[in-house]
Amino acid sequence: MFESLIKASGVELTPFEWLWRVSQGGTIGENALSALDIDHEVPAVTALIGGHSSAQVRLNRFMDEGLNHYHTNRNDFIKPAVSGLSPWFHFGHLSTVEVISRILQQEGWDPSFIDHSRRGSRSGWWGLSEPIETFLDQIITWRELGFNFAYYRDDHTSIDSIPDWAKKSLDLHRDDPRPNYTFEQLETAQTEDELWNAAQRQLTRLGIIHNYLRMLWGKRILEWAPSPELAAEWMIRLNDRWALDGRDPNSYTGIFWVLGRHDRAWGPERPIFGKVRYMSSANTARKLKVGPYLTRWAKDALQSNDFS
Repeated sequence: MFESLIKASGVELTPFEWLWRVSQGGTIGENALSALDIDHEVPAVTALIGGHSSAQVRLNRFMDEGLNHYHTNRNDFIKPAVSGLSPWFHFGHLSTVEVISRILQQEGWDPSFIDHSRRGSRSGWWGLSEPIETFLDQIITWRELGFNFAYYRDDHTSIDSIPDWAKKSLDLHRDDPRPNYTFEQLETAQTEDELWNAAQRQLTRLGIIHNYLRMLWGKRILEWAPSPELAAEWMIRLNDRWALDGRDPNSYTGIFWVLGRHDRAWGPERPIFGKVRYMSSANTARKLKVGPYLTRWAKDALQSNDFS
């Protein structure tokens, strides 16, 4: 039936894309979509439209308004200077190569800009401004590190993939007292930490988490889960189910960074965390102005699914 309707419409769409588009338009489409074996408890994020054209609009806005402030404002809670392109990268609607090429062309860059004395440094090698070099470090170094790790490590979604120092340190603190929450409490944002709850509500309502809070989100799960193994499992379950860029090498990079991957040992040694890097909501609230974020993602806040 679907094939004949698609053919009659004269529109070149794949059957699943056709079903998705029709499902947004009424009960007939919703009933058609309900026959698919997908998680129907996860609603569509209606504010975000897939495809290359939508990605181009977002990229243009980032290059005009956000890129030159990326190094200082990417963690801003009112209007973060981030590209927000991760979902489009994940689904293949936009290539990172295209983004990098656009930026380098805009800057008039060529290989003569390279400062070889900065080889191996986080910034300075490209010979460009600090905000642009900071963004290139994220989109090239960190993103490709995640894909490279996933390519060479079959266990990249397992806690077995974290470095030995992190395994030993977390294991030494395995029996430390900790405030335990159930997975269901975390998924429904029912903790005593309102900043964490706000991040979880953003994830379930919008499919993303604020750039900086995504790290804090994971660190608190490590602190609350009964064990490091369950912390990893719960982060993956939550991220894969709710995040628009879940089920992705970069998602797993972020999750296991929480447990020490691609990081170093830190001191002083702390309960639960051991030598793994520590983050807290209290420290975050001191560093950043979280008030607007807490208001926007409050439990009783009316959401427009807006993603700016």
